[in-house]
Amino acid sequence: MRLRVKVPAPLKALLWGAFFLLLLPYPARAEVYPEPYKSPAYLQAYYRAVRYYNPRLSDQESRRIVLALLHYAHSYRLDPRLVTAVIACESHFNPRAVSPAGAIGLAQLMPQTAREVKSSDPYNIDLNIRGACYLLKKHLLTYGWSQTANLLPPPPALLLALAAYNAGPGAVERYGGIPPYAETQNYVRRVLEEYRRLCGV
Repeated sequence: MRLRVKVPAPLKALLWGAFFLLLLPYPARAEVYPEPYKSPAYLQAYYRAVRYYNPRLSDQESRRIVLALLHYAHSYRLDPRLVTAVIACESHFNPRAVSPAGAIGLAQLMPQTAREVKSSDPYNIDLNIRGACYLLKKHLLTYGWSQTANLLPPPPALLLALAAYNAGPGAVERYGGIPPYAETQNYVRRVLEEYRRLCGV
């Protein structure tokens, strides 16, 4: 089932501007443009994207999410557009989201997973996003992919990393690839769709 986000028309107009700005190239090396998340245009692009996914966020929450997302994405050498896509599909950027299975917060960390990545409070925006970035990078490295600045076209490692994020690495290992779970297969597809949109592809 295709992910659909219903928003008012004015916000849809803002979306196009946001996605246009998100086409800024991701810096492949730190020395090219250190601390890119401090660029006003860069910040504004992600601020608009976050508000597109969840218009109910306050300005303070939106800014905190954007700063945490960009900080940890760059700290873990991840494309922040990928992190944005994951959070959009996990919670629609709702910091207080709780799934029927008990996953918590923006990136929907399970309590056990949150403890493993030392996110003592999964509802905490910074800790939740840090945990998500840690897991994504860990899974990508596990499946043999270290060049995480740009992941299009998606390498097999990205598909496995997303499957592991959703179903757990044990399930990926057990089936030798993306598990045959409808939820996991749809999740991988939806994240890739959002990621491509954010990259303008």
